[in-house]
Amino acid sequence: MRPKDLYISGLGAYLPERMSSRRAIELGLYDETLMLDSGVTGTLVAGDTPPVDMAVSAARSALKRAGCEASAVDFLIHSCVFRQGPTMWYPGGYVLRELGCEDAAAFEVRQGCNGMLAALELSVGQFAADSDRTTALLTTADNFASPQGDRWQGYGPGTVIGDAASAMVLSTAGGIARVRAVNQCVLPEFEGLHRGAEPLFDASGRETIDMVARARHFGRTNRPLTEVNEVIAERQADVVRRSLKEAGIDVGDVARAIYVNQGQYLVGQFFLDPLGLPEEKSTWDFGRTVGHLAASDHVVALDHLLTTGQVGPGDHVLLAGAAPGFVVSSAVLTITENAPWAI
Repeated sequence: MRPKDLYISGLGAYLPERMSSRRAIELGLYDETLMLDSGVTGTLVAGDTPPVDMAVSAARSALKRAGCEASAVDFLIHSCVFRQGPTMWYPGGYVLRELGCEDAAAFEVRQGCNGMLAALELSVGQFAADSDRTTALLTTADNFASPQGDRWQGYGPGTVIGDAASAMVLSTAGGIARVRAVNQCVLPEFEGLHRGAEPLFDASGRETIDMVARARHFGRTNRPLTEVNEVIAERQADVVRRSLKEAGIDVGDVARAIYVNQGQYLVGQFFLDPLGLPEEKSTWDFGRTVGHLAASDHVVALDHLLTTGQVGPGDHVLLAGAAPGFVVSSAVLTITENAPWAI
């Protein structure tokens, strides 16, 4: 998909305190072998901070940086992975009320760690269908403090889950980065990879999240995991090439590349190696310090690149992601100006 006149005008993030992997090992939460294999040095832990309040904080920062009043927001798309609040309650209205947005539509996206890239793609259609809509706010937030899951070891080798929120203001009038292309593809044959043997309906509400066990079950009962990983890597590269082609550039033109914050070998296997991208172009060295921040990975990394001046006008930034379902996605941005908030 090749958007017309779509720009990112502001970014914001809420990043809680960091716990080092070494400290987690001392507390018996993490395993040293896993740390050494993954290269992940720490993750962010938000304590009892509600995710929606984290989202509001990130959104306020993004709006301020964009020079945009909350009243100018035409629609909000909020994405999340984990519980946001009470059952049968939805966060969109809360975020809009806290920000003081009036007369705005609100949507919620549940596409796992691909939530923000999915929201970006859905925004293209909203703007195209109604030319009166000129400004969108995308938010995401998650707090994984729950007895249901183990952030250090329960989500797969090489994956340490962190808490965070991020926000992105989109504009049709201009901004710091132009959205050149955005695409995704779903591999439904692999949806069971993250379902395993779990029931589709659990009346007890006592589900335990063990992504390692789910993947192993799928590997035993469906297709070997080595084969699954090969197909995912191939399809991830395909959807990236589609976005690069639509943006009119080659992989060699990419200045920086952002992927899911995972272990070093996973970033190489599923993203860098199939495309021939060197690790130094990736944001893995930053991502390893904060952990996998659910759907916030891409926005937080992009904000880091802009804030620290690692990308500037004319640079092409490649974003790629994956999520249960099984989703592979990509987007290409071109930086149009230096971020006003850069250090």
